Amino acid sequence: MRRWSNWSPRSASRNTRGWIGLALAAAVGVAGAVIGAQASSSGSAPSAAGSAVAAGSSSANDPHEAAAQREADRILTTFQPPPGAAKAAHRPDPVPSGLQGPPVQSGAQTQAVSVAWYSTSQTPDQVLAWVQAHRPTGSTASGGGSGSTGPSFLTFAYGTSDSSLIVTPQSGSDGRTVIRLDASVVWTPSRAAGSKLGYDAPSVSVVTTDTLNPHSALPATETRTVTATAPLVVHQVVDLLNALQPQIPGTRHCAMDDGTRVLITLPGVAAVSADPGGCDDVTITPQAGAPQSYSGGSALVTKVYALFGIIWSRTGDLPPGTERTGASGTR
Repeated sequence: MRRWSNWSPRSASRNTRGWIGLALAAAVGVAGAVIGAQASSSGSAPSAAGSAVAAGSSSANDPHEAAAQREADRILTTFQPPPGAAKAAHRPDPVPSGLQGPPVQSGAQTQAVSVAWYSTSQTPDQVLAWVQAHRPTGSTASGGGSGSTGPSFLTFAYGTSDSSLIVTPQSGSDGRTVIRLDASVVWTPSRAAGSKLGYDAPSVSVVTTDTLNPHSALPATETRTVTATAPLVVHQVVDLLNALQPQIPGTRHCAMDDGTRVLITLPGVAAVSADPGGCDDVTITPQAGAPQSYSGGSALVTKVYALFGIIWSRTGDLPPGTERTGASGTR
């Protein structure tokens, strides 16, 4: 489940993945039964038959986490302060009411954060105007927000995945403006040791099913089970499965799920169920092992079918060949 912070998102001009739009994502998740969207909560779950468990490392020393923290600390150094602004050595006391926390909070449960403070004689509006004209080094403007319940803010995105910086200025008790910087980097848990599959399967099979609407027309090339016994194809499919990354724990706003599933079978090794739409999930059940959850269903399906010489054309209820969008929204 998403762990909400005490800070409510305010109106934002654009969504940035990982920070903005969580209120909208929550609203869509509640209404999912009506409009066809679904909210998926990916995280650790008890290992039990029929329930997938997160395949990421549970270690507090995950190297991805350490790298994300270094990146969050680095992002703070990209900020270009207004002329005359002074960086504070610690959190100011008292803190302006609107700067008690970040104006928006990520729904991802794996994120590295870093905070910095500045003060300046310029007004909050002047600070925002300066920051808009002097974006943090290496960033692109990704939105902002304002509201009657809190100060205005600007958000910036970086080249690395799920990296952002929020700049929030507000007048302090002494008349000077306090600037709060919130850097965030969402990280993907490392794949658990021993989770990769071997190459011992004598063959690999693939077939598409529709569990929600079995009467929906599916291409004949996909609803008919196709099997390959060539060791090279088996090896390539296993490589694709071993390259999958664990899901980022937290609530995600997913695209409509039309029930399409692609089943991949490696006899004696593993059974795989891939969701090419919806939440884009992949569940791998090793032989005599617990199911494990990964991301990347759409890309996996396309690549596996290509190994069989079949062009994946299923796009939900859209005509074959129509470009699909896959899962979207905040994780």
